[in-house]
Amino acid sequence: MLKRILTAIVLIVLMGLGIWFLGWPLRLILLIGMLASTYEVYAALRKAGSRPAAWTGYVYCAVAVLAQAMRAGRFGPAPLLRLLDAVSPPAFSLAVGLLLAMTVIVLEGEVAYDRMVSTLFPMLYPGLLFALLLTLQDLSTRTAATLALVLTFFIASVNDTFALFIGLRFGRHRLSPKISPKKSVEGSVAGLASSVLFAMLVPWVTTLLAPRFPGLAAELQAAPLPPLWAFAILGLAAGALSQIGDLVASLVKRHCGVKDYGSIFPGHGGMLDRLDGILFCGAACWAFFLGAGL
Repeated sequence: MLKRILTAIVLIVLMGLGIWFLGWPLRLILLIGMLASTYEVYAALRKAGSRPAAWTGYVYCAVAVLAQAMRAGRFGPAPLLRLLDAVSPPAFSLAVGLLLAMTVIVLEGEVAYDRMVSTLFPMLYPGLLFALLLTLQDLSTRTAATLALVLTFFIASVNDTFALFIGLRFGRHRLSPKISPKKSVEGSVAGLASSVLFAMLVPWVTTLLAPRFPGLAAELQAAPLPPLWAFAILGLAAGALSQIGDLVASLVKRHCGVKDYGSIFPGHGGMLDRLDGILFCGAACWAFFLGAGL
């Protein structure tokens, strides 16, 4: 338990630094996470007997980060920038990755359907979810970007914490016994409630602090935040997706016959073991903040 707590503190500090600096520091942190998570899924699929062309997935990771950086920094060929504006960096990079992988496998000249599926799957999970997460720093103001990233990284953590402790104390009904026997309905409800409260607390505190910080007040005036009831809905959706992300990770691990994706984080397992819920939570935040026009 001590190792788990210390590892969690280190991860929180690392996430906080990335959110504080944004730009390339955050991109590099997410690139490392994306590459490590993709490697872990490919490694798990190999243990299940698949033969993915993993290098195409790593190329996809690099393209995803570069496409987001090019659009944000407005550098690169003008036709490519217009394309990125039209279809978005996540869509562009996913198309490049999928087409590259399918072309490579088809040109091998074998009927290798399993090889194709096992190569493409990690580009969608966790790949596309990381690509969406990358774009949260491109919101209209730094305040909106920071708020979106804080909610993405910490709604899932709050959800997990309350679901764990309430589930251990009061859990009686299994949520998904075949996929994750330890998760309970009671823990799930507690996690959702805590997610809603946290999602409302962060923008409320941000608004309270605005009068003390002229720059923050100016950004909130230029790009007003949605009402708190909307953040409550975000908390519910993000919390639910975070739990779905945990179950998806467990399903893949059970299929592949592995307990954890890796052992890079003491007490937490692999990179994807720590980020599974966060990635799904990020998809909810991406939809919410873009839908709000921020």
